[in-house]
Amino acid sequence: MFVCQCAAVTDREVRSAIEAGARTVDAVGEQTEAGTGCGGCHESIRAILAAASGDKPRPVLAVA
Repeated sequence: MFVCQCAAVTDREVRSAIEAGARTVDAVGEQTEAGTGCGGCHESIRAILAAASGDKPRPVLAVA
């Protein structure tokens, strides 16, 4: 499944980056290019990072 449409990065590639040591959205982007375009995939990347670390994903609240 594609996580980042802009850079055509799959969930498998994101998990591989995490296994290689990426611990933030920026670090995943440095290794895969995911999240370096429009940023629409940041929440998906955060969820994969959280799942990999055993954390529950936290909802993001919009502030007006």
